[in-house]
Parts: sequence; C-alpha cells; structure tokens
Amino acid sequence: MYNLILDPKLVLSDEKYKEPTLNALVQCFGLNRQELEQTLAVKKDSQYERLAMGLTSDEIADFKALVADTKNNPNIKGVWFENSYVRKYPFSTMACDVVGFASAANGGELGLESYYDDELSGTDGVSYSYVNDNLDVQETTKDAVDGNNIVTTIDYNVQRIIEKHIAAYNEEKPSSATAVLVMNPNNGEVLGMASYPYFDLNNPRSLESSYSQEQLATMSDEDMTNSLYKIWRNYCISETFEPGSTFKPFTVASGLEEGVTYDGDVFYCNGYEEIGGYTIRCHVYNKTGKHGDITLEQALMQSCNPAMMDIAARLGGVKFAQYQRLFGFGSKTGIDLPSEENGIIKKSDMSETDVATNAFGQNINVTMIQMGAAFSSLINGGNYYQPHIVKRIEKDTGEVVKTFEPTLVRQTVTASTSQLLRKYLKSTVDDGLAKKAGVTGYSIGGKTGTAQKGKREDLKWIVSFIGFAPVDNPQVMVYVLIDEPDGTTGTSGTTSDTLILSHDILEELLPYMNIFKDAEAEPVDAADSEDENTVSITVPNTNVQDSTSATP
Repeated sequence: MYNLILDPKLVLSDEKYKEPTLNALVQCFGLNRQELEQTLAVKKDSQYERLAMGLTSDEIADFKALVADTKNNPNIKGVWFENSYVRKYPFSTMACDVVGFASAANGGELGLESYYDDELSGTDGVSYSYVNDNLDVQETTKDAVDGNNIVTTIDYNVQRIIEKHIAAYNEEKPSSATAVLVMNPNNGEVLGMASYPYFDLNNPRSLESSYSQEQLATMSDEDMTNSLYKIWRNYCISETFEPGSTFKPFTVASGLEEGVTYDGDVFYCNGYEEIGGYTIRCHVYNKTGKHGDITLEQALMQSCNPAMMDIAARLGGVKFAQYQRLFGFGSKTGIDLPSEENGIIKKSDMSETDVATNAFGQNINVTMIQMGAAFSSLINGGNYYQPHIVKRIEKDTGEVVKTFEPTLVRQTVTASTSQLLRKYLKSTVDDGLAKKAGVTGYSIGGKTGTAQKGKREDLKWIVSFIGFAPVDNPQVMVYVLIDEPDGTTGTSGTTSDTLILSHDILEELLPYMNIFKDAEAEPVDAADSEDENTVSITVPNTNVQDSTSATP
C-alpha cells in the first residue's frame, strides 16, 4: 500500500511545475483542485503533505505512467509515494472483538490492538537531510523499529469450537446477541471469548454481514455509526445485564460463609413472598404452586426464589452488599482489554426489596467477565484470580520482553464452601433444572438463569448457563448467554436453548481439552427434564400499584 505525498516547496520552486502537477493529481486521483491550491498557498515551505493513504499499486499506476513519460510530461514534480503497511488478519472474523483492528491513521482501534498499541505499533524509519553551519549537506537515517508480538491465552481450537456453535445456533434461531466465555478457573486465563454478531477484521467498517442491502440503503450516517459500534462491542466485557438465577450460587455461598445457613437446612417455599409491598413469586407458582419443604441443595437445584430471599434476608443488606463487592461485582476486573464496564450494585443502602430481588440476580447489573472470574473462585477453592488474556510479550526475534503470571487477588470463600457448592451444582446438572447441559461420561456442575432486560413491560429476556468440569477438580469454566433468544420475547419461553448450546459446546470442548471422563457412561436422558421458564412470575400486591419482576 502507498501514501500519496506532495512536496509544495518543490512544486513552487519553478512556476512551470505547478499546473501540470496539479492537473495530473486531479486527473489520476480525483483530488479537489481548490483544496490542492489551498495546500500550496498555506504550506508553501513544506516538503511533506500527505494527500491520500492506503493506495494500491493499481491506483497509482496511471500517475506513475504520466511521470515516466518525460517527453510529454517533463514538469510533473514534487509528488512521491510512501510505502504504507497494512495489517492483515488471516483468521478474518475469529475472535474479532478480542483481537480488534488497527489502521495506519489511528493505530489500534479496538480490542488487543488498542490495549497493547504501544507494544505492537513499533516506530517508522525516517531519512532526512539538512545543511550544517559549513553549508554542507548532511544525511541522517533512523532505522525503523519493529513492534513487539503478543502471545495470548486464547486457545485457537477452543475459540473455533465456541464460534462454530454460536454461528450454527444463530443460523437457525437469530438472537440479538450470543456470547460465550471460557476460562481456566485456576489462574484467570481466558481460553475463549466470543460474541455474536461477528465482523471481518480485514473490513471492519462493513455492515454487509449483519444487514441487507435494503436495510443499509435506509440507514443514516448516524444509524451506520451506531450499528458499527454495536457489532464492535465485546459483549463479554462491555455489556451489563441482570444475571438472573446464575447469581444464586453467590447468594448460597454468602450465606454459608456468614453462617446464616448450613448444609441440610430446610426452607419452606409457599410459592411467593410478600416483601416491601410486593408479591414476589417463585417460578413454580404457575405450575405446581409451590415447592413446599426444600433443602438448601434442592433450593439451588430447583432454583427456588423464596429460599434465596430467605438467605439474603438473614444476611441483611449491609452484609449482602459486602459479599457482592468481595466477589468483584460493581468493579472492573482489570482484564487487559479496553472498554470494560463496572456493572451496577447497591451499596449499603439496600432496601428490603433490593435484598430480596438481588438474591436471585435481579436489580443488579453485572458483566460476563465479572461472573466468570467470581464463579471460578466459587469452584476452585475460593481463590479469585484477575482474568487476563495475554501470556507474554515477545520481540520479533522471539526474545521474551515480559511475562504475565496469574494474579491472585483475594480469597472469596473457604475451601469447604467451595466443595459444597460444587456438589450442589453437580446435582443441578445431574437431577435439577440444568440437566440438558449434561454430557455423557463427564461430571459437570452448573446453574441456569433467566432475567428480564430493560423495561419490564417490554418482556425481553436473557437466558444463560454457567458451568464447569470436572466437578472434583475443575479445569474449565464455561459461561453461555443468549440475549433475546428467538421465541422468548413475549410471555413465554425457556432456558432450553442455552442448555442445548452449552451441551453442544461442552461435548466437543471437553475431549479436546483432554478432560477425562469421570462419571457413569450411561447416556444422559434429558428429553423430559424441566427447564426454567421466562414467564413473568411476579404480580403486584393488592395494596400497591407496581410490581417487581423476578425470574428463575
């Protein structure tokens, strides 16, 4: 690629150069004659003015032919072409919002390209001359310095697997967004991170993969800009949402740590709770009416809202808020990617209703990376590691410049609580509401979640599953989220889609990662297993006008 450079000082050094040079520039490159005249007038002493960037050999061929014809065009002077290098992305859309892209004009503009721009960009070489005090011409050359290389934690095959299944799902059932996060729960390494829709890193400003020509024709410039920002947005770190029931393991863990509940405790689910002037239902209210007596383990397996509200009430707003902060909610994780969001949590001013709804993951906003890092600490023995995506920085020779070791930030829970949570979450996949995520021969633990997004009356939903394997020694954490899945915008729908997508990913991912089968080889029969529903399950108390939405 080439940049078109004008030397105004040379063009103006002889009056016979100006007209043929400007005519050639207008003819070959379609430049504005008036703007060229303005450049010569304002920058008459300059020897370097960039007129165009990123030109191909074909685009400069006609001009070079004119210059070469010195018989007919002897006076085209003061124009030259500067070599310009363009970064190519051989994997096109793979890990697009993680890798990001760079341009000659702006450097790194997204993802790792932006975050590590200073490491990657290097320094251009330059040659220049000047006249010293003795009127001798001195030539000086500064060699170009190559940028460094970065080695990421992303595993090519893990990324390929999750992107393949995301694309297959959305081909059949388009969603507003689908995102998957895969981490090593024992050191904070991100092994895979993807969010749909994808875009081509080699043509990042094209919307043709996401919109039809008819749609593009009706878009204003502002519409197009907003649409680009939307597809460039890394859902896993930049989108905040209410997690729903995937938050319940944190409520249980907080209660166990604080000693307000114990393994074997029995709760009573009446199908609803009257709290703060609201009637907040359990998800079984419209089916069986209530769970009745239910143990702590069963409360997680069956996603019982009243049991979670009971635990949170015992904790109290101040203590519950402290545990939320301990798990990292409300703060950036510090992952080495730009545009990470904080999420939103209440501080110590939680109302009675806030405590109740936070217990099952509503009225609290989180990011996927926050959930992934916090959940990893729940299952690995209680160690919270800062998530990271770069292993090391190297020179082009392979010499290591910097290595990034795992960063242990704090302990969130004790080993005994972690062990108990793993047992409960295994039961949730084996015999609870997450059974469809199970994979034959593997011990898997996890929790489903559904949550309303935006205005409650819009009836839009996010469904998700967060899980891990193997249960006794977790080696991989997987978080799968579908934003507005097909068929769930309205008054009905289930978590079935996210469970099936999670199953399909895990079924291919676990053998690739050399995770050995450690469970009975009986085929997992989940055809008739119960799912969490996205039916609105809260009604206003007869004494008040508003209601608080709650989902399993």
